[in-house]
Amino acid sequence: MAAANSACSVHLRALFINHLDAILLTFVIGALCLTLHDALSGQTVFLLVGMALVAWLAFAFNDLCDAPYDAQDAKKRRRNFFTQQGSLRYWYIAAPLALSLATLSFLQFGARGLALLGVALVALWAYSAPPLRLKSRPILDLVTHALFVQTFPYFTCLSLIGVTWQPMDYLLLTLFLLSSFSAQLEQQARDYKVDRRTDRNFTTQVGLRTTVYMLKISTALLVIISVGGAILGIIPPILYPLGIVAVPLIWHRFARRGAQPRSERLVWAVGILAAVYASGVCAYWLIANL
Repeated sequence: MAAANSACSVHLRALFINHLDAILLTFVIGALCLTLHDALSGQTVFLLVGMALVAWLAFAFNDLCDAPYDAQDAKKRRRNFFTQQGSLRYWYIAAPLALSLATLSFLQFGARGLALLGVALVALWAYSAPPLRLKSRPILDLVTHALFVQTFPYFTCLSLIGVTWQPMDYLLLTLFLLSSFSAQLEQQARDYKVDRRTDRNFTTQVGLRTTVYMLKISTALLVIISVGGAILGIIPPILYPLGIVAVPLIWHRFARRGAQPRSERLVWAVGILAAVYASGVCAYWLIANL
């Protein structure tokens, strides 16, 4: 019985915890947008919860659709909840609950909120599920990831709080677009050996060397634009610590060998530090505005 409970705990961790870094990133991006525009409130904090739940749904649904592919690789099989479980009862409980709460959080903003939620849900379905399965269509896999993973949370907050867009917003959206694009290249480079046997994407078509080259170029652009924005005063100083936190990740991209995967521990550490900092900024703002 104890062994069975332990196995169940491991499987549930794969469902709820494995993609916590992406959920934290969604929270960080949304929270910073709200803080930068003085738009934190009970309503918008609930929106952050809804956005985080949509992020969880997107990654969990992706695992569900990837299960036949991940089952062919030992490491991926261990990380995917749906390759370990014969029953989907936890998914059938958690997914409707997450979707219901997310719908309520977006419904606060009326038709515009529901429209943005609808776009997010269509995107997560189209990216992962047949017949479209955009993640298996070269170029479209990169474009979809770039538009939605980091860019869409900031765009959603901007659209729903009804503020006038500033130069800072355009610059940050550009940085999130580049960051999402490069993150997808990095992930495809990490999974290249498995994906070329089991699936199809941009990297399996153009080769690992080209992908690593593009990853370094996009990362260099990210650094140049970030530093330029800071020098020109477009990026506010409150965001500087997040740039400093990201330096080890950026350095690792340039320092490691082309076939060497990224450090998952480093990704987690940076994500947690960014989330702690964003939470502190939000808490300070709320206390200062009581």
